[in-house]
Amino acid sequence: MKNEDTEEIKSLKYKETTEVKADGSTSSDRLIAMNEEESKDASFLIKAHGFNPDEFELVNAKSSMWHTMSKDSKTMYSSKITVKPKKNGFDYEGFIKKLQEGTTKAIPYEKAKLELTEQMLVIPLFDMHFGIADLEYYKETMMKIDAQITSKRWSKIVFIIGQDAFHNDNFKGTTTSGTIIDKVDTAQAWEDAFTFYKHLINLASAHSDDVQCTFSSGNHDETVGWCFVKTLEVYFRDFKNISFDSTMAPRKAITWKNVFIGTAHTDKGSNRIIQGFMAEFGKQIAQANIVEILGGHVHHEKSLDSYGVVVRNLATRAKTDGYHNDNFWIGANKRFQTFVYSENSLDMINYV
Repeated sequence: MKNEDTEEIKSLKYKETTEVKADGSTSSDRLIAMNEEESKDASFLIKAHGFNPDEFELVNAKSSMWHTMSKDSKTMYSSKITVKPKKNGFDYEGFIKKLQEGTTKAIPYEKAKLELTEQMLVIPLFDMHFGIADLEYYKETMMKIDAQITSKRWSKIVFIIGQDAFHNDNFKGTTTSGTIIDKVDTAQAWEDAFTFYKHLINLASAHSDDVQCTFSSGNHDETVGWCFVKTLEVYFRDFKNISFDSTMAPRKAITWKNVFIGTAHTDKGSNRIIQGFMAEFGKQIAQANIVEILGGHVHHEKSLDSYGVVVRNLATRAKTDGYHNDNFWIGANKRFQTFVYSENSLDMINYV
């Protein structure tokens, strides 16, 4: 940091603090001169707070604009970070091994001997944020969905996978756009998510002759989420009754009989979502009696019925992470929803 920057900080009389916590992590609160790009750079923040990036890794960071400097383009930020000592770095070999284990052939479950019902089950588990929440936490959800799948033989079962299934999009603790958030164990998050979905998809295959898995990207995990769905696609490659849509399109459409289901993460363009789907899928929507658009991102439940097009922002059962807690996005009901449709109607919304 330049001397004039240091003098500027001193003149602002900012109270800097450092706290060493019982878990071995260290929190630091400093006033730092930086630009917007540097405020998102983990290595820069670690160095600016006086730590060695080779020895410490970032757990979380929060920067708030404090004062604009007149001498250059940099701005003073109130910067608060938590770091912890690195152990042995990230175990890439272990992660690759888990990927390889996950891409062996799936063994089909025994086919259900039940009478076919003319209903479609849609399972959109948005904003799961694996890494913040783990498999043990989602065991109850998995058991409830298990019971719903096995309750009958379905005409069609749809999984919409993604929309922030994972909290981090890499091993550095950032989202797709590079925003620094709570750093999680991505390898363990992947393993938990894979165990969760491989069981339910296999079970669905035993209880329906038509299982569709659709990838829907989110703002946290666009890359990791896509790779995850591609891994599931390879794992179930020999199942003739399971299809995958793993394309990167921001908007997806699922049709069955007279039902149209659209899906998109609502972090962008939410106020134009109906117009966007009309422009892209107008013919399919015109031919449907039931038109619904399902989205995530907001972490709470709300719906809008506009001239027969129902837009649903779905709730999540995910734990509240540091970012949402700091911004007071708290208190919403913790739950997921599944939907049961008949040829011309929505029959049931089930909370799981």
